[in-house]
Amino acid sequence: MRKTYALSKLAAAGATIGGLFLPFASATAKETPVVVTAPPQEADLVVRRVSYADLDLAVPAGVTGLNDRVRYAIGEVCKEANLFDNGSTSYKWGTMRCRGIAWDGARPQVAQAIQRANDMAATGWSPIAATAITISARR
Repeated sequence: MRKTYALSKLAAAGATIGGLFLPFASATAKETPVVVTAPPQEADLVVRRVSYADLDLAVPAGVTGLNDRVRYAIGEVCKEANLFDNGSTSYKWGTMRCRGIAWDGARPQVAQAIQRANDMAATGWSPIAATAITISARR
């Protein structure tokens, strides 16, 4: 029981000393703002996946078909990401910017899909996994 009493006194003294420094700590905390950022929510992201499983990308007609699908998907993504057409100039500029960004993300995926098709046509094997092309934009 004596040890418990000694520990209680020590805890009380520590709390008192800590309480003395608390106003200084909060004054310092008020001077330095704390910024917390969170990753974008799924609702802020518009996504479309473009399948090319039925296309032969080793021939020009297949590549054209894939590019048409990607172009259409980018148009749909950007229209939705810009909250659909309201006829304003800002909508038009936002859509143009969105399309540029979306194409920047899609081009490497399209090139990789074509490379995979050419590998498969030449050797029957490719180190590149088959997948769909993902088009996305933030609202």
